[in-house]
Amino acid sequence: MTRIRLRPDLALVVVCVALYVGSAAQVRSPSGRSALALAVAAISAPPLALGNAVGSAWQEFRTGQADLGKTLAELGRLRQENGELRRANQLLGAEAAALRHGSQLLATYPSLAEHAVLARVVARDVVRTHTLRLDRGSADGIRLDGPVLGRAGLVGRVDQVLAHSSRVQLLTHPAAAAAAAIAGVPSEGLLTGGDPPRVTGLPPYTKVAPDARVVSTGSEGIYPAGLLFGTAMEARNDGLFTVVPVRLAARATDVTVVLVLAPVGRSAS
Repeated sequence: MTRIRLRPDLALVVVCVALYVGSAAQVRSPSGRSALALAVAAISAPPLALGNAVGSAWQEFRTGQADLGKTLAELGRLRQENGELRRANQLLGAEAAALRHGSQLLATYPSLAEHAVLARVVARDVVRTHTLRLDRGSADGIRLDGPVLGRAGLVGRVDQVLAHSSRVQLLTHPAAAAAAAIAGVPSEGLLTGGDPPRVTGLPPYTKVAPDARVVSTGSEGIYPAGLLFGTAMEARNDGLFTVVPVRLAARATDVTVVLVLAPVGRSAS
């Protein structure tokens, strides 16, 4: 077995320290505590205080973290409620605007309102299919070929009817056609679809006043007579006929509420 041997000078130091510690342990303070205990307490007090401070800070941090989580959750809930309220407000605004436009439309055509159905435009494709989608259908009294009126004038006719929705063929549709009369022109013409639509079938060299009103005549059995299509643009000769482009009064891109009538050639029942 190997023995640990200390140098004589180190051994003396160790012995002196041991004697000092032993004597300190025997010395009593007026409070009855030994000097060693007081020294240990004095040395350990700062670490203990630091540990307590760290523990308190950690506890406060955990509490604050929990409170922050609750606050963020409440903030998220309030944001969600705010978004729902904003959407509800937008819907109410749209409903109010639709009611206002509907009232104005009914006031514009009081003689037609009795047997007409007020409908909102819920979808539109004015470029590719030249159609509108309405929120009323056969269950609401919408019928095939029903003329569709905007506040400014005719928009088109109903070409498809479902129970609770319907589709409108716009006057710009390539297949659209209606009998039309131009103010100051004795002959009746045919309004055909296009962008813009045009009145054809007029005698050659027919004189047409700029911005003359173009209205329906009802000869095709769909549109009531006297309703506005739009105004005449510059006329031109095309073979044996005079062709008159028409600037439509009702813009399909702006229409939000329409009045759907019963076709002229059918009874209102």
